[in-house]
Amino acid sequence: MRVLHICQFLGIGGLEQVLFLLIKQQLKDGLSVDVLVYDSDRRWVEKFQSLNINIISDYQKKAGLDFKLLKHLQKNITNYTIVHTHDLNPAIYLSLIKIRQFFTFQNVKFIHTTHGMEHIKESPKTRIYEALIALMSFRIIAVSKAFQAYYQQQIFTRNKKVIHIDNGTEIHEDFEKQKDKEFIRSLGLDLSIPIAIYIARVVPLKGQKELIQKYQKLSHQLIIVGPNDNANYFADCLKLKTPKVHLLGAREDINKLIDIADYYISHSFHEGLPISIIEAASRKCPCLLYDIPGHAQFNKISESVVLFNDENFEKKVKEVLEKEKTLSENFFKLVENNYSSKSMHEKILKLYKELISC
Repeated sequence: MRVLHICQFLGIGGLEQVLFLLIKQQLKDGLSVDVLVYDSDRRWVEKFQSLNINIISDYQKKAGLDFKLLKHLQKNITNYTIVHTHDLNPAIYLSLIKIRQFFTFQNVKFIHTTHGMEHIKESPKTRIYEALIALMSFRIIAVSKAFQAYYQQQIFTRNKKVIHIDNGTEIHEDFEKQKDKEFIRSLGLDLSIPIAIYIARVVPLKGQKELIQKYQKLSHQLIIVGPNDNANYFADCLKLKTPKVHLLGAREDINKLIDIADYYISHSFHEGLPISIIEAASRKCPCLLYDIPGHAQFNKISESVVLFNDENFEKKVKEVLEKEKTLSENFFKLVENNYSSKSMHEKILKLYKELISC
């Protein structure tokens, strides 16, 4: 089975991490896998190449609807059993190719994963593109039940076309959390003061600005990790930061950073299935999360996270440290049973095989 994954970017982020772990599992199962990337952010190309896969990156997208990119994709998707797009932009181009193929009698097996739907709020016109994708793709993988429900409500989407498959992360059963004291000092952090970590793109939807304002009144240290995707918002965050707040930008040593934290925190206003939180749980880091449905889902089986709002923040910070051991154990078991990269791969592979037999 030959699989081509198509991404707009191959930067440092949750989508890329999920895809990296999925491909690792696919290679273990003997699949032939290539990746095509066509936009400017390619910081993780070398990381993906470490898997000894072919990265097709000889074209860079132009602004707007790029017809040359359409031709580039058309040329490169031939001879693959499955073409798997990730997030909105690649799926738009594959949908346009599918329309053209109606007239050429070609039949590429086009499957799409929606990793996030922030674009719907940021730009309502993207609903039109989502309707096109729902119509033209063979299957849509939604990483949360909320995303699945969105597609199922569209008039162009048959229910059987949309599959809910949770993101997954690597599980190390014998993992024991250890703090690297020298690494802590190298970051300018104080060993005697609790450390919180938040990993996300620095954009308004992720709430870093509001979180920094909360930590202005708290003695704890806060590490914010993630690419600067909004220059004005990032500048606002810098103006608000105190000496105990550290904005580290995009980093590749995420696991090492999680391991030095006393707890993980998220102030995101919207989430599907946040991979950074799952990664924190897999490394037995207790989690303090803003009270939204995407975070509350982790407490459905047992108390795995502490949820906070604007009124009870300081109280909940104390609570997450008091319950650290219980929360870490509960969340680790939840991730092990429901959110492993192995489980994610097995479900996607089953879907691939179903499409091939169609």
